[in-house]
Amino acid sequence: MTSPGANGPTTSTALKRYGPLVAIIVVLVVIAGVVVLAGGSDDGDPTAGPPATGDADAAGDVATPITYADAVADGTVDDVEWADNCDPETGRIAIPSVYAAPCVPRFAGDNGGVTSPGVTAEKITVVAYTAPANGDALAALQGAADEPEQVVATRRDFTAMLQDVSETYGRTVDVVEFAGTGDGDDAVAAQADAVNIAETIAPFAVIGGPALTPVFAEEMARREIICIGCALGLPDSFTQEHAPYIWGGQPSSEEFLVNLGAYIRGNLAGKKAEFAGDDATRAKDRVFGVAHFEQDPPVFSALSERIAECNATPEYQAAVTETYVFDMGTLPDRAATIIAKMKAAGVTTLIFLGDPLMPIYLTQQATLQDYHPEWVIAGTVLTDTTTLARLYDPNQWKSAFGVSNLAARTPRELAGSYRLHEWYFGRPPTAAKTDAVILPPLNQLFLGIHMAGANLTPATFEAGLFAYPASGGGPTTPTISYGPDSGFTMIGDDCEPSVPRPDYYGVDDSVEIWWDADAAGVDEQGKEGVGMWAYANDAERYAPGEMAASGLNAFEDEGSVRIFDAVPAEDRAPDYPSPAASPTGS
Repeated sequence: MTSPGANGPTTSTALKRYGPLVAIIVVLVVIAGVVVLAGGSDDGDPTAGPPATGDADAAGDVATPITYADAVADGTVDDVEWADNCDPETGRIAIPSVYAAPCVPRFAGDNGGVTSPGVTAEKITVVAYTAPANGDALAALQGAADEPEQVVATRRDFTAMLQDVSETYGRTVDVVEFAGTGDGDDAVAAQADAVNIAETIAPFAVIGGPALTPVFAEEMARREIICIGCALGLPDSFTQEHAPYIWGGQPSSEEFLVNLGAYIRGNLAGKKAEFAGDDATRAKDRVFGVAHFEQDPPVFSALSERIAECNATPEYQAAVTETYVFDMGTLPDRAATIIAKMKAAGVTTLIFLGDPLMPIYLTQQATLQDYHPEWVIAGTVLTDTTTLARLYDPNQWKSAFGVSNLAARTPRELAGSYRLHEWYFGRPPTAAKTDAVILPPLNQLFLGIHMAGANLTPATFEAGLFAYPASGGGPTTPTISYGPDSGFTMIGDDCEPSVPRPDYYGVDDSVEIWWDADAAGVDEQGKEGVGMWAYANDAERYAPGEMAASGLNAFEDEGSVRIFDAVPAEDRAPDYPSPAASPTGS
């Protein structure tokens, strides 16, 4: 346990390293409440015709199944036999989610048998990678961890649900549990695990993996195995180089840094530090400092330097940039040094991009050193959750604001994963604390299978996800899209947005947040307390490039939402009868 000491927190040896923590919860929890749910029937009716196919996808000359919307546009909707759970009113499968997959034709006949490693006529083999036990240390500290057997049981439940509502073309998805052998930054263990999985299980896809080294994802891609959520924090160039094998639910590092840069450039630069913690600092023009986690390759340094180059005005440039490595044994001392340098340089506005533990030490040190800056948050690694923000020095965090990719909060029972489990099974998920971590990568997997068609390969998986229409965009339903039309562009050599790059990650948009130090309510784990993140401007979400013109709404009580007591109207999906009483849903 972490406890305060005379010179700040002390840490037990059991918590010295949190590498696997980042591998598991960096961004999977970041999309808590966001559901990307696939759908369709998989009853294999032998009387139906072969699945119709759409046009070749933008990913290449790969055809995907025609969707209901395509057929409406073509005037052929009555010529296709659709799956039983197709809702013609929405053109999507009948599940209560705005992310429901498009209807595809009912499958019957030959699925091609072995179409890819890990795929047979009857089965699709998938591995669920679980980090070593100490990887859940932070969750355990917060009372947020479910027991391993509860996690496995809930993963089986969600797999069964998705199998039933999705079109998997006569195949059953078989999820094999795999226990990782090393910390998130242990390249040797990651390589050994990857080889072991590839050679002994030979799956079509892997969910999860050690995130602080690229070797696991690299090995999976080399062996042509889909890897979902196993390359967190790596640059987009890595994903593009290893396409179509690397996927994730969170925005890429480039996406959220571009959004953050636009927010700072358009709303903060050249203005007074009005939200700082003391009168003297509030009277000053903003001077930026950056503190960020670093890794190999140096994603944040390279990107922040590029953004700075393209905004080369004095009021935008960071006076100090400090990095740190994620080592619990060194975080307290490193925090003291970082704060001392920020104060000495006259930094009024400290921009933080890193893990959720470092702010504990940074804010404590800031108070000890009588330093009261603005804290600008980029929404990295759970720093934008109320649960963790309540651990930070409240005298400092009252000046915290920034951007987040999270959905605006609802009570847990209204969140997507929890609600869908109750809808389908008639009971809450067994792993009720971490169900929002468990479901999203499974959703992405089944959506890709559903949209790929019978000839399942990594290429058709990619084409299928690229054909999925952009969905969501309301306060509690972030926009999800994939492919070259997702709006993801990189800053080119001329500092203008470059040609759009295919997007292999889910969430696209952001919301402005600020810390309401006086608000009382429940956190993400249902615990009562004081201090909550508030979502500015009625939790309106901004697409890439829109943050610069969003206006600054932080610390404006009017129009800010701490938690939605009901799902907003624009985020509501149609109601459908629960399958809980049916043989397949019981």
